[in-house]
Amino acid sequence: MSRLSRFILFSFLLAFAVPAFAEEAEKELTLGQKIASKIDSGLEPIANRSLNIIFFGFEVTDGVTLPVVLVVLGGTAIFLTFFFKFINLRGFGVAFKTARGKYTPKDAPGQITHFQALSAALSATVGLGNIGGVAVAVGVGGPGATFWMIVMGLFGMTTKFAECTLGVKYRHIMKDGTVKGGAMYYLRDGFKEIGMGPVGAVLAVFFALFVIGGAFGAGNMYQSNQAFSQLSSNVPGTEHPVIFGIILAILVGLVIIGGIVWIARVTAFLVPFMCGIYVLTALVIIFTNLGEVVPAISLIISSAFSNEAVTGGLIGVLIQGIRRAAFSNEAGLGSAPIAHSAVKTDKPASEGFVALLEPFVDTVVVCTMTALVIVITGTWQVSGEVNTAGTNIVTEPGSTEVVQSVDKGQFVHLKGSKDDHLEVIGLVSAEDRSVTEIEGWIPAGSVDDKKGVPITSMAFGSKVTWFPYILTAAVILFAFSTMISWSYYGQQGVMYLFSFLGDDKIKIPVVIYKVIFCLLIIVGASASLTNVLNLSDAMIFAMVIPNLIGLYFLLPVVRKETNSYLEYVKTVDRGEK
Repeated sequence: MSRLSRFILFSFLLAFAVPAFAEEAEKELTLGQKIASKIDSGLEPIANRSLNIIFFGFEVTDGVTLPVVLVVLGGTAIFLTFFFKFINLRGFGVAFKTARGKYTPKDAPGQITHFQALSAALSATVGLGNIGGVAVAVGVGGPGATFWMIVMGLFGMTTKFAECTLGVKYRHIMKDGTVKGGAMYYLRDGFKEIGMGPVGAVLAVFFALFVIGGAFGAGNMYQSNQAFSQLSSNVPGTEHPVIFGIILAILVGLVIIGGIVWIARVTAFLVPFMCGIYVLTALVIIFTNLGEVVPAISLIISSAFSNEAVTGGLIGVLIQGIRRAAFSNEAGLGSAPIAHSAVKTDKPASEGFVALLEPFVDTVVVCTMTALVIVITGTWQVSGEVNTAGTNIVTEPGSTEVVQSVDKGQFVHLKGSKDDHLEVIGLVSAEDRSVTEIEGWIPAGSVDDKKGVPITSMAFGSKVTWFPYILTAAVILFAFSTMISWSYYGQQGVMYLFSFLGDDKIKIPVVIYKVIFCLLIIVGASASLTNVLNLSDAMIFAMVIPNLIGLYFLLPVVRKETNSYLEYVKTVDRGEK
């Protein structure tokens, strides 16, 4: 089946199969909703425990904990940028020329081109972290979180450069031409070269385990969760997560059998198309509201250094910016080197230069546009929607003194929670997103949470009513491409852990992994965003720990490869090669 045929089939099934299935299975839907509830309640303790372990930190202000892993991730990105003399900025020209193939010999070893590797990696980074993740960051940390996302995106370019250079340097090219690569290989082989083999072997095993977890969480459940959230909000008859999850799991299962070459072909076709549609719609809104752009940018910058963020003041804004930037562009996680290691090149640093473009496209460009649309339209102030008519906002939890009664559908701006109540600090108009300040508490069960993709969709829809339908298609395509790329990342982790079985028997754990991956798509669609996001964050940030240890110890290797490649570039530009 051709790429176009698969694409049409995918779109057709999502557009028509879900509502048709829903109409024919009313009794099963009740059962499905019960299953979804059970799945969510079972996932909650796992997500919370995982998050508490990985995001261990120290309290900096009342109620605000600064996770150590975020300090290390941000500090490493800054250190590497200075160490490589701002290669993220001065290497832009080389990066673009390399991506176009100017410096790549036709007989270079590998499976895919620089552009295909970039597309495959972008499909795992340019996704719902840009659409929903930005909305989460702005909703929790305020508009200022956008500023810190951009800053981390710029510094993260250097981190991505270093890890992808190592990914190619220590990859393994098999007899049949296929490539095995990623952080687990440069941890094992790179540390062996410097006399720390046992340490590297242990770190590699931990990374392989964590990348499988990352594939299950951020690369799978978060994607299906947000895709279902957007679809069910805009297409009648698609309100049933289990059915949606089953259909999406089948479609993903059909694609991931093909391996990295097929994934590269699909994503090389889809990613530019998806980015183009999404960026175009964002630009339409921005350029039709030019008068509001400067005030929006001013609010983003001033809020970045303000102590009046929704959660945690200045430190809270910074935490949200770093956390969502890393979730979005994956710099420092060690995931991108898996895709980039398959590139056709005999110069490891060449792919490092190509890879540094990812955080720029992902965070500096796409995330900034999303944030501007959300801030311009005022939807960043929408935290929830009242689901019960005649709900009372009271002075204190448990009090009978009514501040104001609100109707079903009223948008509210929330701040904190206490005793099964949510703190309301504003009522948001559905027409123009203007806010009426109010102080009170509302029962938690009477408010539907508004986070992630629904907020972005609301922002787009507030300007042009049919934009949410375009966004729905973009969200599903982003989720789909991200899942097939991350499934490959996790598969490489499985193959590394079970490599002792040999080429024949290793197929068994790989098949088991793929089945579990597809089943978890259903889990993600059925669970709440909070639980899915907590588990996803825990899994991908666990990858940071062994990966950054490897980067620090192998920096001399990266520097040597960088200098060698830049000399080669000069000879090509002079026409000597």
